[in-house]
Amino acid sequence: MARGSKKRKRKLLIAIVVIVLIAAIAMGVLYAVRPDIFDSIVSMFVPEKPDETGETEKPGDTEEPGGTDKPGDTDKPGDTGEPGGTEDPGDTEEPGGTEEPDVPTLPDNTTVTGDILSVRVLDIGQGDCIYIEFPDGQNMIMDIGSEFGTTSPWNVINGVLVEEEVEQIDYLFITHGDYDHIRDAKKLLDNYEVVNIYMPLDEAQDSATWKNLLVAADEETYTDASGVEQSSVYHENVGTFAIEGENWVMNCYTFDEADYPECGDAEPINAVSPICLLEYAGRTIVLTGDSNELNEEYLLAKGYFDDVDADVLKVAHHGSRTSTTQAFLDAIDAEFAIISTSGTEEEPNEKYTHPNPELMERLHDYKDVTSDGDYDGFRDIYITAEVGTVTVLVGENGGLNILTESGEKEYVGEESDGAQEGENSGENTDNTGGQGELPDATVPEDNETVVTPAA
Repeated sequence: MARGSKKRKRKLLIAIVVIVLIAAIAMGVLYAVRPDIFDSIVSMFVPEKPDETGETEKPGDTEEPGGTDKPGDTDKPGDTGEPGGTEDPGDTEEPGGTEEPDVPTLPDNTTVTGDILSVRVLDIGQGDCIYIEFPDGQNMIMDIGSEFGTTSPWNVINGVLVEEEVEQIDYLFITHGDYDHIRDAKKLLDNYEVVNIYMPLDEAQDSATWKNLLVAADEETYTDASGVEQSSVYHENVGTFAIEGENWVMNCYTFDEADYPECGDAEPINAVSPICLLEYAGRTIVLTGDSNELNEEYLLAKGYFDDVDADVLKVAHHGSRTSTTQAFLDAIDAEFAIISTSGTEEEPNEKYTHPNPELMERLHDYKDVTSDGDYDGFRDIYITAEVGTVTVLVGENGGLNILTESGEKEYVGEESDGAQEGENSGENTDNTGGQGELPDATVPEDNETVVTPAA
C-alpha cells in the first residue's frame, strides 16, 4: 500500500508541474498577444503600491534599458521608468475614481476677468500631467503619466474631467515617449473622444506602452458637431508648428525632421519634447516636457526665443540638472517657475535627485540679463510635492493669478499697465506687484481653431 501511495503522490506532483507549465506558457502567449489583458490579470494578484512619492520601486522592478545622463549628473540612467518595456502591473485604477478632483476657485480679490485661460499642473507625483482650458472653451491634456510602481495619475485627471463635465478632449499632446508622461494616455483614449492627437515621431520609443498608445491613437475617433463619427486627426511633433484658437496661440518648437535625433538613449528621448509658448492676453506660459540641454541649445541657435518675455515657466524634466540651462533662462525671462516632481527642495527624490540642487540654485540666482521693467528674477518657485496642484489663470484683461492646492504662495497679479514695483494686489505679502506693459494678444484671422506652421 505504501508503494502505491508513493506512486499516486508522484503522479499528482507531475500533474501539478505540468499544469503550472501550461499556465506559464499560456500567460507568456497572452502577454505577447494581449498585454492589456495580461496586465489586468496580474493586477488582481499584485496590488498597487500605496506610496505616492515614487522614491522606491517594488522588489524586482528594473529600469528599461536606456541611455545615461552625462558624467557627474545625479539624475539616474534609464529615465523611462518602465521595466523591460512592460506596462505597470500596479495599475488598478478605473474611470470615475474616488480621489477628489482639484478644481481651482478664484480668490476674493482676483484681477482675472473675462474669458479665462486655465493651465493646471496636476500633482501626480514623479511625472507630468497638465490640463489646459482655453478661453474659447477648448481643452488640452499635455502628457498623462507617472513613474512605474507609483500611484497612477488616472483618478486625478479623470476626477477633473468629470467635475468639469468634459465629454470630449480637443487636444491630447504627448511631448515624448517616457512612461512617466504616457502611462495613462491609452486609457484616456479608451474612455474619452479625442479630436487632435499630437505625438513625437513613431520611433521616439520602443516600449510596450508606447506601441499600445500608437495603436490606440491610430484607431481613435470622435463625434463631430453634426453627430458624424470622424477619425481623430494625428499630428507629428516636428519642426515648428502652432495650435491656435480664438485670441490664443501655442507656438511649438522642436527638431526639424532632418535633425531629429535617434531616440535610443534617455537624453535624446527627452530632447524631442517640444518647447511651447502659450500666449493669451499679453501673457506667455512656457511648456517644456522633458526638454534638456540638447534641444534647448538647438532651438536657441535657431533664434526662436530671441524676443520672448515670458510670465510662467513649467520647468523641464521635473527639475533635472541638465535641463533649464542658464542660456535658456536668459532667453525666456520668466517670473514664475513650476516644477512637477515627487521631491521637494529640501528633500529631492532619492532615485533621480529631482528637483536637483544645482537647478534650484540656478533658478534662485537668476536675474534678467536686460531690465525690461518687470520683476527681476523669479518671484516664486512652485513645486507640486510641496504645494500640490498649481493652477495658472490668465484673464482676458491680462490679469494673472496663480493658485495652489495647499493655498500657499498664491499670487494675484495686476491687470493693467503702470503697476508700481513693490506693491502687492493680493493678500499674500510674500508676493509683489508690478507687471509692466502688456503687449496685445495674438488674434487669428477667424474664430475657428486652426493648425498651421508657425511663422
